[in-house]
Amino acid sequence: MAQGLVLVLLGAAALSTTLGAELYLNYVKEYFRPFLAASGIILLALGIGTVVAELRSGRRADDATQPPRESTPTAAVTQEAGSAHQPEADSSCHEHGHGTPRVAWLMVLPAAAIFVVSPPALGAYSVGESGSAPDPEDVSVGGLEFPDDPDQPMELDVQEFVMHAWVDEERHLAGQLVRLTGFVAPVEEDDDAPGDGWYLARLQMACCAADAVVNKVLITNEPAPEVDSWVTVEGRWVEPEGDQSEVRTHELEVEDLTPVDDPPDPYE
Repeated sequence: MAQGLVLVLLGAAALSTTLGAELYLNYVKEYFRPFLAASGIILLALGIGTVVAELRSGRRADDATQPPRESTPTAAVTQEAGSAHQPEADSSCHEHGHGTPRVAWLMVLPAAAIFVVSPPALGAYSVGESGSAPDPEDVSVGGLEFPDDPDQPMELDVQEFVMHAWVDEERHLAGQLVRLTGFVAPVEEDDDAPGDGWYLARLQMACCAADAVVNKVLITNEPAPEVDSWVTVEGRWVEPEGDQSEVRTHELEVEDLTPVDDPPDPYE
């Protein structure tokens, strides 16, 4: 029965994170939602079927081990004689019954823990652990529609900003006010950042959190907010000297910073 309960809990967890909430976005892309929901339904059905089958088989085994209600004196004497000659067999039968071993119930604990502790989305810690975005020569970007007034904020993903800062040889971002949203990550000692400051970062994943790579922008002219907090910044790209594709971390000069709640989808 423990196996059936584990399947029930796993199925319920899959359904609760996809249909009841959007927690699944912490781990996979949005297009996985119908597959996760279908898997949850299948696991739930298998678990319920397993539990019902275990209960029925246990009930039948209990009925088979019960002595008949009415018996003749001869049958009673025969039964007593047989039990007198086979004490060890009866004892063995009771020891090795149909019940679930107690240790098997430990399997339920990890499945039940899903409802108590939900792993959060990747954050500042993963900036130093995740892979970096592709090299500039390996990416291409589409054109962006820049506003006529460079002081009008242009909302971009962190990935879009980084990629255009890398490969746009005409430097359309120069002087343009942009608006970016991401989480705060510290600059590590072994980073090749061109100065002190902090990162505005956002994670990009193709499939799931395991393949996430980080896109980050260096900010040095604004005090660092709390690590892992989410902010929206407005600022302008700091043009690098020389070949921009050789700059590993581009910098943004912030003009306005606004704390925001965590977005529904923490990844780009």
